[in-house]
Amino acid sequence: MTFVWMEGERVGELVLKDNGNLQFRYDPAYAGPPISQSLPKQREAHPHAVTKAVFGGLLPEAEIRRAVARNLGVSVENDHALLAELGGDVAGALTLLEPGTEPATEPATMALTSEEVDRLLTDLPQRPLAADPAEGVRLSLAGAQPKLPVIIEPDGTVALPTSSAAATTHILKPEPARFPGLVDNEAFCMDLAHACGLQAAAVRKARTSSGLAYLVVERYDRDLTVEPIRRLHQEDFCQALGRSSDTKYQAEGGPSVAEVVAVLRRATSLPAQELPRFMQALAFNWLIGNCDAHAKNYSLLYDRGAPTLAPLYDLVSTVVYDELTTRLAMSIDGARKIDEVTEHAWERLASEIRYRPTTMHAARATLLTRAAEQAQMLTQQPEHDNDMAHRIADRVVRLARSS
Repeated sequence: MTFVWMEGERVGELVLKDNGNLQFRYDPAYAGPPISQSLPKQREAHPHAVTKAVFGGLLPEAEIRRAVARNLGVSVENDHALLAELGGDVAGALTLLEPGTEPATEPATMALTSEEVDRLLTDLPQRPLAADPAEGVRLSLAGAQPKLPVIIEPDGTVALPTSSAAATTHILKPEPARFPGLVDNEAFCMDLAHACGLQAAAVRKARTSSGLAYLVVERYDRDLTVEPIRRLHQEDFCQALGRSSDTKYQAEGGPSVAEVVAVLRRATSLPAQELPRFMQALAFNWLIGNCDAHAKNYSLLYDRGAPTLAPLYDLVSTVVYDELTTRLAMSIDGARKIDEVTEHAWERLASEIRYRPTTMHAARATLLTRAAEQAQMLTQQPEHDNDMAHRIADRVVRLARSS
């Protein structure tokens, strides 16, 4: 059994059954809101499938998951054991602790030298998340790309949290050898989103002492204006819809655009505000050539009220890598590949989700024009005057001119 906490209040318990299944039950005294759209408050325990979708969705995936499980000496399929080891600081506001352990009240951190940051980022494929429960370093992030959540102090000091009271503030994403230029790629796409007026996580590029390129991403699920740092709850749309991370792609049973739209209409207080933001995000991902924009790359953010669509993150042009598929993670109406997305596909999608086609067309036209202008301006800046940024900008300009 593991207890689930949020902002110092015990939310409920995560139980591993004898048959290996998971269950989640809310604490009868918990007075806060549900922690997921797919986990409504009720007296009965929530069953395995939805519990695994929500809590398993906090864990890393693919080879990162296998490596961290191997290093911790637990089964790669054992979500409960992995969360017990890594659940001190996760996406959103939840903290998972052993029975009898109260949430820490005093933040504790371990400052890192530039050489230690270099070593940790270089070693991430073999030692994901710098996991070291014996030292109190209990961190988890979803996804299949190596990355490290850290605390960056106002004076620039980088540190790891060694107690659950210390919330990480940034995510460091080193450039993988398999995808050269990925840091330039994501930095350009994220800055272009900002320049186009979309809400997106703030990023900057950096290098370690040995020259390894990495991206510094400011966490949008943290309130950095208060002390101590406050965690903001969030969940991605796989979690909100009760879908396992194993099926995040629509072709494998993952969420569709229509399902995400239905959640936005049902869960947010101002769907008329959130739905256009999501449609702009879809169009932007198409524009930059991001075929990997699946349901785990869109989230709901909870901050003292009804959720809103979270700022965008993981914006990358995948089409610049010839070895990657051009199949869309979420189809645009019947278009399954990115080159099949036409004006008619957008119109059919609008009809399917009961969104006025003329509104969608006008918003997309505005986005295309602005993105083409801003992409060309960004590539004139020193930090984006590189081959990767120019290739993405050329695509944006070409699509704007042909639409």
